[in-house]
Amino acid sequence: MSQPQVTQCYKPKTPRRSGRFRASNTVLQALVVAVLATAAAGCGGSSNGGEAQTPRTIQLAGWRVADDAPGISQLAPDLSGLDVTSRTDVHALVRKGDAIRATSFVFRSPAEAADAQKRGVGDDYQRALEEALRGDTIGRGPGVGVRLLVPRPTGSGSDTAEVYLLRNGRKMTVVELVSAAGFAPALRKQALALFSR
Repeated sequence: MSQPQVTQCYKPKTPRRSGRFRASNTVLQALVVAVLATAAAGCGGSSNGGEAQTPRTIQLAGWRVADDAPGISQLAPDLSGLDVTSRTDVHALVRKGDAIRATSFVFRSPAEAADAQKRGVGDDYQRALEEALRGDTIGRGPGVGVRLLVPRPTGSGSDTAEVYLLRNGRKMTVVELVSAAGFAPALRKQALALFSR
């Protein structure tokens, strides 16, 4: 008798422990919200996610690196019909209850990357983010960006989640910034600059 196939995102994983990393409850809540949002959007929602690459690490002074499995690739707009050659998740950066997360997609051509980014401009993408994050849009960010007010999984309070689509040549990067108070403009600019190359 054959066993039903279980997708990777529903398989239990052994937790990684680090004696040096102690995140605040807000950071952990933000990461839990993000993981729940990924699950709500549906594991493997894009049938053409490209070949997964080894997660990479980005450094930002004063921020700590945290494991972010399964990443935020499900927050990308619909990529169906586009030739995605690879996907690379970035380890999350966390500090004082704030989190920065990203996933990059590389396409066969710059035109396909531009098409993917354009798919994030429409109201359909905004509604998909509101549904996945169970939040309400409260503004637009620079370029292709949406700001949402999202509830915490504990039910007490809310966070601001900002989702941006950045493009450089054949690469489009989905960046999520999560903060209780929202990101200051200078910090937002610095964080987005990390992924715009």
